[in-house]
Amino acid sequence: MVILILVAGILASCNGHQKEVEKLKGEVLEIHDEVMPLMGKIKEEQKQLMTASGKLMAADSAANKATANEMREVAKNLGDAYEGMFVWMRQYKVDFEGMEEEQVIAYLEEQKKKVGKVNDDITNALEEAEAY
Repeated sequence: MVILILVAGILASCNGHQKEVEKLKGEVLEIHDEVMPLMGKIKEEQKQLMTASGKLMAADSAANKATANEMREVAKNLGDAYEGMFVWMRQYKVDFEGMEEEQVIAYLEEQKKKVGKVNDDITNALEEAEAY
């Protein structure tokens, strides 16, 4: 009887961990899927800012230098946010072979934080770009 209770407890624990793993995987991918469609917009905004800053400098470099520099900085932030997504995607593991369930949960919680930062960086960079 004791063995049956222990086996039932272990199975319930494993099932609970597996549900947590699936929930976290879903949350990580949901954050990724939220910002991935914005990747084209990032490049478009970056190109527009660089073009506009170049036009400002051509029109009157002395008067427009500060604004043109700000625009280039915002374009750089967009590029950094863009690259951040690909850096995150390259390091994200989808195979958890050889990992204990607790390790998988800890890994996915860390990945959720990382992709959340990528999301924030992209969102903030786009908001900043829209000011121009």
